[in-house]
Amino acid sequence: ADRSFLLLVVLTIASGLANFRMLGARFTFSVSDSFTMTAAVLFGPAAATVLVAFDAFAMSLRLTREDRTPGRVFYNATAPALAMWIASHAFDALAPAAFRTQPTPGAQLVIPLMVFAALYFVLNSGFIAMAVAGEQHESLPHVWAAYFAKLWFTFFVGASVAGLLVLLAGVGSGNSMVIVLLLPVVIVLYAAAHGAVEQLRERREHLAEHELFATALGSTADAVLLTDPDRRVTFMNPAAERLTGWSDEAARGRADIDVFRVCDPATREPKLDAAAREGAVIADYILIRPDGTECAIEEMHAPIRDDSGQLRGLVWTFRDIAERKAIEAKREALLLMEQEAHGAAVTANRMKDEFLAAVSHELRTPATSILGWARLLRGGRLDEQGVKKALDALERSAHAQATVLNDLVDTSRIVRGALRLELRRTAVMTPLGEAIETLEPAIKAKELRLGVTVENALPTIDADPDRLRQVFWNLVSNAIKFTPAGGRIDVSARHEDNHVVVDVRDNGQGIDSSFLPFVFDKFRQADGSYTRVHGGLGLGLTIVRYVVESHGGAVEASSEGVGRGARFTVRLPITPPGLQSDQIDDSPAA
Repeated sequence: ADRSFLLLVVLTIASGLANFRMLGARFTFSVSDSFTMTAAVLFGPAAATVLVAFDAFAMSLRLTREDRTPGRVFYNATAPALAMWIASHAFDALAPAAFRTQPTPGAQLVIPLMVFAALYFVLNSGFIAMAVAGEQHESLPHVWAAYFAKLWFTFFVGASVAGLLVLLAGVGSGNSMVIVLLLPVVIVLYAAAHGAVEQLRERREHLAEHELFATALGSTADAVLLTDPDRRVTFMNPAAERLTGWSDEAARGRADIDVFRVCDPATREPKLDAAAREGAVIADYILIRPDGTECAIEEMHAPIRDDSGQLRGLVWTFRDIAERKAIEAKREALLLMEQEAHGAAVTANRMKDEFLAAVSHELRTPATSILGWARLLRGGRLDEQGVKKALDALERSAHAQATVLNDLVDTSRIVRGALRLELRRTAVMTPLGEAIETLEPAIKAKELRLGVTVENALPTIDADPDRLRQVFWNLVSNAIKFTPAGGRIDVSARHEDNHVVVDVRDNGQGIDSSFLPFVFDKFRQADGSYTRVHGGLGLGLTIVRYVVESHGGAVEASSEGVGRGARFTVRLPITPPGLQSDQIDDSPAA
């Protein structure tokens, strides 16, 4: 009996150190429990409790140095020993009192052995499950079901073998040593059979899961690419094949960076390694196929880890976003158009207000002057000199109003395309000289210096002299308006490349570079406020451009900046190239 117990001790500790685990179990348990339960049946609770403590201590030696703390080793040794002590006493309480000394029918031991196995299994696995649940911060039922439920087999095998030994050995049989020696063979064969069944079942479940996953990945619209830990392709679904241009067979074993070739959509930096950035973050790339074609994609990748946390590879998911990009671009274009339309509406509304204020000012000022001088004349209190002064003021005011109204009428005709030209052979100096002569009083009033340079033998052109006079009057009038007293205005006319070119240049206020592109637009003035210094509706230059272009010519403005003067250049063709029929009227103007 002593040798039998000693042999059980050796087998228990050896099986614990050998780490013979039950297949299908996720937690380390050895078949040494079968030996300890046999000791409980053959030699009683005390012997079994001591043996379990030694077995647990031997199993603790497999822990890493960091995990092998005194508290953990103590708990690992005492918890199973306590479970064995309680379960074996329960067995002794249920079994016949003299079964270890007298032959006992096997039927009387079945229920005590089953209770012993069940109680030892529940207590032993429960104590350890409590420790695991505390470490992993999980619920006890979940940990027990996930890690320990399948270990029932070990305990019930131990109880069955222990009962078999009792029946075979009898009381004090000398063959107990042989039976104990046969015990490891019985345990291993039984465990191997169970392990084989478990392995086949798990393999079948694994294959079913693999088939399910493969079907799901093949059916999904998103592209999926899997790699091994060395980042070599192991799987591609049909969507990934379509997007990358690689077949699953051709891609297998290749580096993922060769199959999944992407570049940055903004910088176009090639050969980017998308896995270099943080995983589980969606990013946009340009995917480059083997044939050189490109596709806009949205990509995300994540590591694949097993239950122990070991890296098993990477999973890449990506999708074609070309259509989404097109919709976004269209939406942005529509938004930009809406913003531009809103801006144009705001600008038009502001220009309308400015225009109405300017019209009111330009008409009210001379009207006020006319009413004032008219009252003085009606009163008859003016002498001859006063009457002459009043008539001159009335004439100036009426002329100012006529100019405003004429500009409005001409602008209306321009908008309707109804401004007509009466063409005839014209010497440019004739309307230019008349315009300068009309403005001489204003030039003298501001003490401006006027220089006129005209090239000899300047050719005549086909033009409407009245409209040209209007053009030159507007340009010279603007120069007078924006040139301070004592300034200079230069007017020149020359022949250049089948054109007559007229320049009006001053050293006055100049034009801001930001306003220069809009200088010929309707109702636009550099100072559009109600309190602007200079009058006018902002229509003169609009009329200038339209009349010049109606003659087949061009006008342009230039300035070196505010305070550095301005220059307006009119280019009129000597023979205009086919004027529009609605712009030319050979009949006298009405």
